[in-house]
Amino acid sequence: MRTALVRRTVLTASAVSLALLATACGGSDKADAKKDDVKPSAAPSPSAPSAPAVKALTEAELEKAVLADGDVPKHKIRNPEAGDVSAAADVTSDKPECQPLALVGGLAPIGTVSAGVARLGASEPTIAGDPTSSGIMALRLASYEGKGAADAFASLKKAGADCAGGFVVTEKGEKTTIKSVTPATATGGDEVAAWTLVIEEDGETMQSPIVAVRRGATLVTVQSVSFTGKTAVPQDIVDAQLKKLG
Repeated sequence: MRTALVRRTVLTASAVSLALLATACGGSDKADAKKDDVKPSAAPSPSAPSAPAVKALTEAELEKAVLADGDVPKHKIRNPEAGDVSAAADVTSDKPECQPLALVGGLAPIGTVSAGVARLGASEPTIAGDPTSSGIMALRLASYEGKGAADAFASLKKAGADCAGGFVVTEKGEKTTIKSVTPATATGGDEVAAWTLVIEEDGETMQSPIVAVRRGATLVTVQSVSFTGKTAVPQDIVDAQLKKLG
């Protein structure tokens, strides 16, 4: 049985191939909003005391700010379905220090968020008729009161440093093995960090970059996956999202 992350990648790629991702993105992500009400099992690490306290964006404001179909050339973007988004309680790591990275993979909230929205997207297939040649991305925007966004970012940064040797994620009963976590390069926002995860699936490995960006009280996380070998950090998605976020 495929893991939740890999299955999500396959289904999203197939949907792009069938042109089913060109749906309206103006509606509210109700499933994601409900998940954000669940307090996560692991609290994020404290951030630097100098982090500014700013007002959180509302769900309506996040809906206007999140990427929509047509915002990124050669990409299709859609709302996730209920099964695409996990509650924090549904995602666990065998190493507690790696829990923040595990939550990103489940599109689950990190820390106590005020509001959150998520989107799934895919680039055009590089091989005609082969949906697995698409690059897949999962995007999440979460807003926090006070220093919550800085705290959540700090917890991700710490996890990236502490989990170089890998970890195992269990999402809704399905396990994903992360073989390694290595630093990567990304730019943008008030704070930014990136990593490349090597995921093992059915004896094979694939790369999956993660980027975390804090802009004020909003935390943006983007994870991309590809079956075609090396996967570049999705800087184009990050840039487009930060531009729209303002």
